[in-house]
Amino acid sequence: MPLLKTNCFIFIILAVATLISHTRISQYEQIASDLLTAHWQFKTSESNRVNITENGLALLANDAKNGVNTFQDLPLVNSGTTLLVSADVKCTNVVAGAKPWSLARIILAQNDGEKDRWDLPHTVVALAGTTDWKHYRTAFTISPETKSIRLFAQLSQSTGSLQIKNLRSYPVHVNQAYIEARAIILSAWSAFFLLLAGSCLFIRGKTILFRTLLLTTFIAIVAGISLPGDLKNQVSDEVKVQIDAESESFKTAIPWDLSKVWHFCFFFLFGLVLCLLMTKEPIIQVAAIILMLAGGTELAQLYIDGRSPLITDFFIDAAGGLLGIILIKVIGANKNTVQSAYNQ
Repeated sequence: MPLLKTNCFIFIILAVATLISHTRISQYEQIASDLLTAHWQFKTSESNRVNITENGLALLANDAKNGVNTFQDLPLVNSGTTLLVSADVKCTNVVAGAKPWSLARIILAQNDGEKDRWDLPHTVVALAGTTDWKHYRTAFTISPETKSIRLFAQLSQSTGSLQIKNLRSYPVHVNQAYIEARAIILSAWSAFFLLLAGSCLFIRGKTILFRTLLLTTFIAIVAGISLPGDLKNQVSDEVKVQIDAESESFKTAIPWDLSKVWHFCFFFLFGLVLCLLMTKEPIIQVAAIILMLAGGTELAQLYIDGRSPLITDFFIDAAGGLLGIILIKVIGANKNTVQSAYNQ
């Protein structure tokens, strides 16, 4: 394959540069003190309760109908101010409710004097199932219409246990060095993806159909990882609502996170078409392209707002692509066996 060694070399350089930049250059600089206090408001019952300690909060809900909710009002800051909310979060046996937002959540609600503005970004973290301690942080820009700000920790019409520690909320501004590094890193990854796709498309002797399929799948993968976190969540929630409304049987048959299914399916299709394009190349070369695309798309998310790379997503992507390769190889081997038997 043309430029394979070059692609591998560039990938390694970009991966190292991205990780070093991310660890050395902080995205935000704190410009004022923490706005949170120890004064949380909540209601409890025999089934649902809130425990407040020096280190944080512990929420337990056994009754999904009411869930459990605790909040505090934050001092109002000037419009345009960026508030950073960060926390270490763990959840245990959280069973999600019927709605996409019925989860273990930390959210920041901006109220315009009449209602909470749920159309504005508001989710710090939303979890289901059981997850170990992990650090989350999300930045929110205060709208000019905002009259009050409230921070919630809740099990929203769901059951289970939610533990939170080191919860903080404070004004920040974006580090200029980070802005410059982000532009360079994302531009470099974009150029790498174009080079990777181009080196696959110009293999000789293949039809325009295969090239079109490969390019379409490639664009879908890159577009998916480029979506900011809020937009991705909005699209995902709308799809889930439609599925819940249209087909309960489909929801039962596909219980996994739809974004993970999307990851797997598109990489499966990409691997399948790529293998058809590279029939004369060693399988290790085809696999290398899949792994570089899977790794690159995850690392690039370090610099995409509201997104973060996940090792599980990398393995899902890689598994989908490699399964596509294996399928083509198995079909090809069976075809050769049948052809040999026929010739004999």
